[in-house]
Amino acid sequence: MRKYRKGSLTVETACIMPLILLVLMGILYLCFFVHNRAWLTAAAYESALSGSMEGIKKDGQIYETARMSSEALGNIGFFGAENLSTQTNVGKNVQVTYNLDTIASFGGLSWHLRVEGSSSVVKPVSWIRKIKAASEVLKGVGD
Repeated sequence: MRKYRKGSLTVETACIMPLILLVLMGILYLCFFVHNRAWLTAAAYESALSGSMEGIKKDGQIYETARMSSEALGNIGFFGAENLSTQTNVGKNVQVTYNLDTIASFGGLSWHLRVEGSSSVVKPVSWIRKIKAASEVLKGVGD
């Protein structure tokens, strides 16, 4: 004779369900964190590149262009993001840095995210001339 235990599946599910939901929510928040990091990394490099391209213009506003681009790209809403700030440094390289706190629902914890993008200011005409001159010198050495 078999004895059936009624309700045992309900009790087991009630015990395991919090663990399953915790893992599921952790994976979901990790996906949002990775998305925010990828987006901000691309935005930092794009802002630095737009600032460095401005450097070839006469009276080009490198800092202003990079700063406005970084603010425009960082102004897009991110899920669970707080305290987004941007910093732009200009010298031989244009460097854009984003700082962001991503909240997690577990005990009020937060992940701090810092991404940087940089691009050197290159004048394309003089750069191409230097490369052509170097290739001509190397051709002469090989003969």
